[in-house]
Amino acid sequence: MIAEDVNRTMNQITGVGDEAVVTTPNRTEKIAGEKKVSNLKHLLETNIVAADIRWSIFVAACQSYRFDSCLKPYPNQFVTDGNKNIDALREVVDKTKSFSLLLKKIEEPNFYRGNEDIIDLLHWLLIELPEPKFKNIPKKEFDFVMKLVPSEVATEAPNLIFQMVWSPESSSEMKWNDFTKKYGTFFAFHGSRLENFHSILHYGLQQHMNKNSLFGKGIYLSSELTVSLPYSPSGYGWGRSIHGSELSCVAVCEIINHPDVKCQDKDSDPSRSITTDSIGGKVPNKYYLVVNSDLVRVRYLLVYCKETPYRVGSGAISWLRNHKVLVFIMSYLVMLAAIGAYHNPHAQRWWKILLRKFNL
Repeated sequence: MIAEDVNRTMNQITGVGDEAVVTTPNRTEKIAGEKKVSNLKHLLETNIVAADIRWSIFVAACQSYRFDSCLKPYPNQFVTDGNKNIDALREVVDKTKSFSLLLKKIEEPNFYRGNEDIIDLLHWLLIELPEPKFKNIPKKEFDFVMKLVPSEVATEAPNLIFQMVWSPESSSEMKWNDFTKKYGTFFAFHGSRLENFHSILHYGLQQHMNKNSLFGKGIYLSSELTVSLPYSPSGYGWGRSIHGSELSCVAVCEIINHPDVKCQDKDSDPSRSITTDSIGGKVPNKYYLVVNSDLVRVRYLLVYCKETPYRVGSGAISWLRNHKVLVFIMSYLVMLAAIGAYHNPHAQRWWKILLRKFNL
């Protein structure tokens, strides 16, 4: 009887016999890694276009010198004792292959092993992060989206449009629907630099982040795309993107027609055309100033691409791109050293000797 109990216990530990196998931590990690690989494979097979754009926006925030403010949310796996290890994060980003190549490599057995940091980061951004989800808008529906904003000046159509999809059961969406029933809504454009959209798409537009305060503090939007486009210059995203390395984005936002939205064309009340902290007078026609970020939500993303071919960069080029400030400082120091050497008589003497030696 005692021997049988001992054998049963040994079988449970070693996995021998018909008892359940004890799952070790390593096996658990392997199963979790394989699951992540499977999730990414399915996502890339079904919507590689949206995944590529979302990753490109994230990479733009990573490469920005303002990463501490625009790279939010930040991946926890690159935070140690409360400090953000941006260099380690950039190294993983730089190692990430193009999604078309990744989709081929991901078929290899045990792909997760040796690529854990890349898979974990991609899975965090593309699958684990909360809403919104990117929904591709087909070309035939572009006109419908653009006509949401009654612009008078024709502009070039974007290359891509994505709808930002939120769960209708979320508390924020339910609160939004209550406001819309009371006040109604309209649409307008908002332009911003490429690196800002990682934060914008996850946390929404925030009035305290705006630097333009000529007509008061708040979020500036316009009914004319030509007004918003200059605020969305082409920025460097991801060099391996299927859409090219240079992108610009403009948000199509839904705005609640609330008195806290300052404008001239939605209400005859003159108090809606000016804020108490304005130094430029009334909000211009075709402009909207939202002083409460709860009253505006990004509904669509217009993407403009400079379709340059993807080229694999060398390690040196990648390092230079990731350390622009350091390269600038080093170049400046070299220039100062060259100027000092030029005016130094000893340096001039050695330079003349060198020229004579080589008959120059």
